[in-house]
Amino acid sequence: MSRWSDIFNHLKTSGFSVYSPGTKSGECTSPYIVVRSAGITQVETVSSNRALYDILVYIPKNRYSAMEPYLDSVKEAMDGLFPMIRPTHTQTTPYFDDAIKAWMVSIQYQNYQKKTRR
Repeated sequence: MSRWSDIFNHLKTSGFSVYSPGTKSGECTSPYIVVRSAGITQVETVSSNRALYDILVYIPKNRYSAMEPYLDSVKEAMDGLFPMIRPTHTQTTPYFDDAIKAWMVSIQYQNYQKKTRR
């Protein structure tokens, strides 16, 4: 199983509405999460790669005040995957997406993986 799947399934079993990128459409009427792979970087000082994952949190336009408590609950749930999945402590400012009438915030997480030789 992939680390992306671990994150997706963990959030799903924690009670969140979770989607893969490109699978949710239409106007946002209730909070939901999209889990997205955000690339892999090499860690120079050790024989590891750092895989990054974005947790994209969407809140309906008229529920901005629910953003912070919802983000806190997502972060608390993600703590259940520590130390395998660790926060990068990177969070974007809320962005309003007019196409789906929702506020979006991205929280980034990382997983260190042993480098494989090719």
